[in-house]
Amino acid sequence: MKICPFVHAQLAEDTEKVPGPELKQLELGSVGSFVRNHRKKIFLIFLCLCTLLAVQPSSRWFGAELREDRTSKLQAELKGKTAEQILQWAAETVPGLVQFSSFGPSGMVILDLLDRLGLLEETRIVTIDTLHLFPESYEHLQNVTRRYPKMKLQTFYPKDFMEGEGHRFDEMHGMTLWKDDFQKYSYLTKVEPTLRALQQLAPGGWITGRRRSQGELRSHLPVVENDAGRLKINPLAYWTWEDVWQYLHTHEVPYNVLHDRGYSSVGDVMNTRPTKPGEGERAGRFELSQETECGMHTHLARIAKKRAESASKRAELDDAPHLPCDTCVEVNKQNFEEVVLKTKQDMLLEFYSPMCGHCTHFAPTYATIAHELSISGDALPARMDLYHNQVPQSAKDAGFEIHAFPTLILVRPMQKKLKLVTYHRWRRDVKTVLDWVKEELTKPLT
Repeated sequence: MKICPFVHAQLAEDTEKVPGPELKQLELGSVGSFVRNHRKKIFLIFLCLCTLLAVQPSSRWFGAELREDRTSKLQAELKGKTAEQILQWAAETVPGLVQFSSFGPSGMVILDLLDRLGLLEETRIVTIDTLHLFPESYEHLQNVTRRYPKMKLQTFYPKDFMEGEGHRFDEMHGMTLWKDDFQKYSYLTKVEPTLRALQQLAPGGWITGRRRSQGELRSHLPVVENDAGRLKINPLAYWTWEDVWQYLHTHEVPYNVLHDRGYSSVGDVMNTRPTKPGEGERAGRFELSQETECGMHTHLARIAKKRAESASKRAELDDAPHLPCDTCVEVNKQNFEEVVLKTKQDMLLEFYSPMCGHCTHFAPTYATIAHELSISGDALPARMDLYHNQVPQSAKDAGFEIHAFPTLILVRPMQKKLKLVTYHRWRRDVKTVLDWVKEELTKPLT
């Protein structure tokens, strides 16, 4: 930390006036005399130090303190900056910076820029291995590791799985989960590992390779976004596909050989195909799933956008379909603490959005599950609409984590806290869910 010039001068002056040996011999009584004789200077030194702390790089703008108005200001400050300038700014300003990369063309540009700027060694690199990548993608990763020896890479896998356990994942969740329930597959293989990485690494911000020219939901992508209190930084937001490839060829940056075979964007082996002439860059992703996003950046963003539109028009969010559940206890932001946090009985709580197709499809099933639970008395059936409500801070403090729709959590009251068990099984029919509830209720509260 740099020392204020005034502090430095005063310390030097006082050192000359009070020799070192005398300072060592100061007794408790003379300390008070010293403070009285120098109280004005001590006060000024203290004031100067406080000023220095106040103007330290803006780490106080990150984490829980990052507000939308601050994000908007950063967007204005970074407008027109080059990718190099944005990365340099991020490295100097954002605490614990992380780059998330699948080592696609855009990610490789960022990786190479970090290396050329001398920032690679201090920037943590994270990749998510879904266990279903192409063999060529794993070979590409080995080439990248050899090319950039300073890279500090951390790989995250689906929870409770390790490298090379794709077959075990399929045995547990089903070979066609990616097609039958794409949202669930995305949560298990991409969303949850990403959130776990963010939780473990606790960065003030993370770098992505997303670009506006990729189209679809990314067509209005800003350079910086507020992502649950941390910055999401998109230094290539205004780059085109041609810009990316010109950089790769000019600097001889390694890339996945699948790009030479017609794959403009590479994901998992079973749902990625080469793109056809005239198709969008990401058109070959998530084949048969009717999606072009993996779930990391989508549904909550849609809800936030809808809320903002309604607020600007002073309108209510009244266009969502009603999903009936006669025996469900309806939970909202106002009664969450009383109904959920202070519950005295076991509760099955569904977090859903009526604007989510999976939730609409699951609604009749959950209504039946709720009816059966109300008869058996095993657990109190409840649900919370996250389209019209936001998860209160008290819920987050209690450990509730909702990253996909719908999410089922079994809430079990303990002596001083709640035990929360999230449903992660592939099948979500009435019998499987009820059997899971009964199985969990037999387990000890620890």
